[in-house]
Amino acid sequence: MGALSFRDVMGELKKGVLREVYLLYGTEALLIDDLVQAIQQQALPGGIDDFNYTRIHYDETPIQLAVQEAETIPFLSEQKVVHVQNCLAFTSGKSPRVDHDPDALQRYLEHPAPFTTLILTVNAEKLDERKKLTKAAQKNACVVQFTALKETECRDWIGAEVRRQGVGITPDGIARLILSVGTNLRLLRSEIEKLALYAGEGGMIEEASVDALATRTMEQNIFVFIDEVVRVRIDKAMRMMYDLLKNKEEPIKLLFMITRQVRIMHQVKVQSGRGYSLQQIAQQVGAHPYATKVAKEQGNRFSVKVLERLLQELAEIDYKIKTGQLNDRTALEMFLLSLPQKVS
Repeated sequence: MGALSFRDVMGELKKGVLREVYLLYGTEALLIDDLVQAIQQQALPGGIDDFNYTRIHYDETPIQLAVQEAETIPFLSEQKVVHVQNCLAFTSGKSPRVDHDPDALQRYLEHPAPFTTLILTVNAEKLDERKKLTKAAQKNACVVQFTALKETECRDWIGAEVRRQGVGITPDGIARLILSVGTNLRLLRSEIEKLALYAGEGGMIEEASVDALATRTMEQNIFVFIDEVVRVRIDKAMRMMYDLLKNKEEPIKLLFMITRQVRIMHQVKVQSGRGYSLQQIAQQVGAHPYATKVAKEQGNRFSVKVLERLLQELAEIDYKIKTGQLNDRTALEMFLLSLPQKVS
């Protein structure tokens, strides 16, 4: 049967196509959960109950018992669903507490029950394709891989999720949301629900509302702070700096992060001028492709000479701090306050 994409399977389900066995694996847990729910709704349109739905965890229950359940005729229902969570039988991982019989599962994959939808989910980046069980699944089951979304896919997902919540979002709002929260879809969904409630039915999520309401980790706060600095939005940068200092972040660390970002911006600008692609530049500077794209957008505000001048000044500040000539907090404040004149 082979591999299909998340979108392919969702399209099938909307047309009423239901497979007997699904093997869903990968690192994007939220999309796996969404597809599991969609399969359940298609298989059991009347809802789930104890008679037609069984969920077991591979670490707690022998896989052969799941097979027995799948082979048992449903009670008071035409169809049943059996969901095996984190089925490591398809990977090199093992469950030390449970005695599994993977051969029983392989036999079932070759001859699945027509009245059961078996869903096997695996929290792993890849399957062990050397195993007979994996080969049997690739031949007889619907196999779907879930990897972390690329930046454009993440933007599209945010747009669709926002529309589902009955609101809109500006391009700057999307960019700020990714910058603030990251690309973890579960966290993004939680933040979008909060922002949509704030915007109200038919409202618009903007950059300012993301700044005001989005929950960020300390690392993400620093990332947003750096973005404000290199975009020369000094008022916001100063407010964020004081918040970070109140939360025990060291001024020297913030200066280091600014220097690092300016260096990446400089490298991206120079290498772009030489004809290198963003993917190639990302590999050269050792940064994530999305972070490289952000650095390119940030660097568009500066010439190569200005970036080189900033790097030289930051190096001088670092030397003065380390030799006791400057207090690190004072140096950080002075650099930020004088930044508009340096880049003009």
